[in-house]
Amino acid sequence: MLELKNIKKSYKAGDEMQEVLKGISINFRRNEFTSILGSSGSGKTTLLNIIGGLDKYDDGDLIIEGISTKKYTERDWDSYRNYRVGFIFQSYNLIMHQSVLSNVEMALTLSGVSKKERKAKAIEVLTKVGLKDHIDKTPNQLSGGQMQRVAIARALINDPEIILADEPTGALDSKTSVQIMDLLKEIASDKLIIMVTHNPDIAKEYSTRIIELKDGNIINDTNPYNEKEQPKTKKIKATAMSLLTSLSLSYNNLLTKKGRTFLTAIAGSIGIIGIALILSLSNGVQKYASNLEKNSLGDYPITIERENTDLMKSLTTIANTKEEKCNNNKLCSKDDVISNGSSLDALVVKKNNLKKLKEYIDSENKFEKNASDIAYDYNFNLQVYTNDYNKVNPSDLVKKENSNIFNEIKEIQLKKYKLLAGKLPENKNEVILVVDKDKHVNDSLLYSLGIKDRSILTEDLAKKNNDEKYKVQITEYNYDDILNKTYKVILNTDYYKEENGSYIDYSNNKEYMKEKIDNGIEIKIVGIVTNKDGESNVICYTHDLKMEILEKISQTSIYTKQIDNKKTNVLTNEPFDEITNTYDKLAENLAIYDIDNPSRINIYPKDYNSKENIVKLIEKYNKENKKNKREDLAVEYSDVMKSLVSGISSVINIISFVLIGFIAISLIVSSIMIGIITYISVLERTKEIGILRAIGASKKDIKRVFIAETIIEGFISGALGIIVALLLSKIINAIVLNLAKIKDIATLPFGSAVFLISLSILLNVIAGLIPASMAAKKDPVESLRTE
Repeated sequence: MLELKNIKKSYKAGDEMQEVLKGISINFRRNEFTSILGSSGSGKTTLLNIIGGLDKYDDGDLIIEGISTKKYTERDWDSYRNYRVGFIFQSYNLIMHQSVLSNVEMALTLSGVSKKERKAKAIEVLTKVGLKDHIDKTPNQLSGGQMQRVAIARALINDPEIILADEPTGALDSKTSVQIMDLLKEIASDKLIIMVTHNPDIAKEYSTRIIELKDGNIINDTNPYNEKEQPKTKKIKATAMSLLTSLSLSYNNLLTKKGRTFLTAIAGSIGIIGIALILSLSNGVQKYASNLEKNSLGDYPITIERENTDLMKSLTTIANTKEEKCNNNKLCSKDDVISNGSSLDALVVKKNNLKKLKEYIDSENKFEKNASDIAYDYNFNLQVYTNDYNKVNPSDLVKKENSNIFNEIKEIQLKKYKLLAGKLPENKNEVILVVDKDKHVNDSLLYSLGIKDRSILTEDLAKKNNDEKYKVQITEYNYDDILNKTYKVILNTDYYKEENGSYIDYSNNKEYMKEKIDNGIEIKIVGIVTNKDGESNVICYTHDLKMEILEKISQTSIYTKQIDNKKTNVLTNEPFDEITNTYDKLAENLAIYDIDNPSRINIYPKDYNSKENIVKLIEKYNKENKKNKREDLAVEYSDVMKSLVSGISSVINIISFVLIGFIAISLIVSSIMIGIITYISVLERTKEIGILRAIGASKKDIKRVFIAETIIEGFISGALGIIVALLLSKIINAIVLNLAKIKDIATLPFGSAVFLISLSILLNVIAGLIPASMAAKKDPVESLRTE
C-alpha cells in the first residue's frame, strides 16, 4: 500500500547542502509493525516525516495505494494526513489549552464529522486506551503515559491505515513504555505501524520488521517486501476546519492569557468608547431636536406667505451680563431699548400666488383631514391705543418696520402656554400678555402699553448718551399691575374722513382721534402666561376680535369704494403703480382684504405624521404646476422649526464627523497593536500550528485559527467599549437632566452599537491578516520542533 522509490532529501546547512536521505526504497505491507533504527542524524525522523506528508522529498517518488504523490496538491497532502495517517510523537504534541476530548476530536472536526458523532467516537477510542474517566481534563493534569495514550487515541480517531510513531516511549519510564508498546502491538494487527526508535530491544520485541539506517542509506531490512499489493480504495474528502472550531481553539488559548487579553481589550476599546459617546450625544441631540419639532406644531405651523422671505438670523449677545431672576409672583422689566437692539433683515426671494393655492386647499379634502386648523391671514395690524390716547400698536415708540406687539393667537397654541396669573381668553375682547420663561418683559412693550412711564425713557436715553456704561435699572411689577388693564381698538379706516368725495388723513387731528378712540372697541388683559419654546413679549388677541374688526371695516364707505375700483387710489384719486405694488400697500394699511386672496396661510398639522402628509400635498401641487408649465403658480413654504432642527442637525453632524476623525486615530493605533499581539500569539502557538498541520489542517485552516483570534479580540474590545460608553452615557444623562432638565441626551442606537462592534472586529481582522498569513506559511516540521 505504501512504496518509497529512491527517495532523496537534502537540507541547507549554512552555505552547503547536506544530503540526509540518499535514495531510500522501501515497500511496506498493509499490516505490519515496522521499526526504523538508526543513530542520531541517520535520517530516520526525516524519513518518517516524508512518509507522513509533513516534509517533501527532493527526488524519487512516494506511491500510496498505487498513486504517485508527485501529483498531490497541498489539499491532497492535508487530506492524506487527516484520513490515512495518524501521528504519535515522543513529546505527545497535545494542545494544552484544549481538553482531552477536544484534542482527540480535532481530526474528526477537520473531517467534517457532526458534533454528536465525533464526541461518541472520541469517547469510544479514549475508552479503548483506558482514559474514559479523564476526557474533561486538560493534558497538564495527566501523567506522561496518559498523555501518550491521548496521542495514540488522536492517531486512531480517523481509523487511518498508517500509524507513524516517533520515539513513542522516549519520554516514558520502563513500566509505562511496556504498556504503550503493548497497545501499539495490538493496533498493528490491522494497520501499518512505522515506528522510529533508538532502542533495539523494544524494536526486536515488538516489531515484525526492522529497517536500519545509517548516513541516509538502508543498511539492513529484516523482512523486506517486494511484491505488489492490490490498491485498496478509500474515499477521502477534503479537510476543512469550521469557523466554530477556529473560534473554540482561539477562545481557549485566550483564556490561558486572561490578563493580556483583558488589557488588550481595554486598549482596543478606547476608540470605540469615544465614537460611541459621540454617536450617543449626536443621536440624543437629534432626538431632542426632533421631539422639539414634533411638540411645537402649534407654535410653528407650515406657513406660505404672499411674499416668501428668507430671514437672515441676527443673534444678539450681551457680553458679561447675567439676567437676574424675578421674585415669585412678580414680573421684571428687561432693557431692550437703551442697551440692546435687534433686527431682522429680510430678503424677498419669491412671490406666491395664494389665491390659486387656496383654491387647491379648498378642493383637496386631505388638507382638512391632516390639519387641526387652516388659518387664512390678511395683512392686518391691530390699531390699539391707551386710554390716555397714546398709540400702542403698531408701536410709535420703537422705530422698526415690524413694530407690532399684538399678535393673533390660535386655539391650538393655547395649550403651549403656562398660566401665571388671571385666565385664558374666553371672549373676543380679552387678550393675554406672553412673557419669557424667566418672567421678563421687554421695556419696549412696557412703555408701549403705558405701564412704564415714557418720561423715564427720555431720562434713560439722556444718561446713556452721557455714560456708555450706564445700565437701566430693573423694575418689578405685581401681576395686578398688568391684569385688567384696558385699551381701545379702532378701525384701520378710522384715520380717514370723507370730505367732498375725497378721504383726508385725520390721524394728527387730536379731537377727531380722541372721539374715534373713545368709541373704539375695548379690550382687556385678562391673563399673564409664559411660553417656554415660542415667542414672548407680545399681547395675543383672538381670531374673533380680528374678524369683528374686518367685518366693520368692510362696511365703511372707503372700503366699498376702493374694492369697486382697484385701479385708482381712493385717497389720492391717482392710478396705482403696479411695479411698486401701491395697491397692496394701501389695502394692507386700510385692512382691505379679498377673502379668496389671503396674504398668508398657516396650516397647523394634527400631529407629526400629518405634517409630513401636508408637505407632500404642497409638493404635489408644485409638481402639477411645473408639469403644466405654470412654474409661476408653484409656491415656497416656511417651516421654521424644521429649518431650525435641520440647522442643528447639520452642525451636530459636522462636529461629530470631526471628532470621530480624531478618535479614529486611536482605532488605527489599537489595530496596529492587535496586529503585533497576534504576531506574538503566532510565535507562542507555533507548536500548535505544527500539531494541527500533522492531523490534516490546511494552510487556510491555520490562517483561519488566527483570524478567529482577532475576531474574538475585536468582539471583546467592541463589546467592552459599548458597555463603558453606555455607563458613561447614564452619568452624562443624569448630569444633563439635573442641569438642563433634558432627558436622555446621550442615547446610543442599537444599530450603532452593532456597527461599532462589527467595526472593531473588522479592524482587528485586518490588523491580523499579515500575522495569520505568516502562521499559515510556517513549516510543519520546524513548528513541531518548537518548544
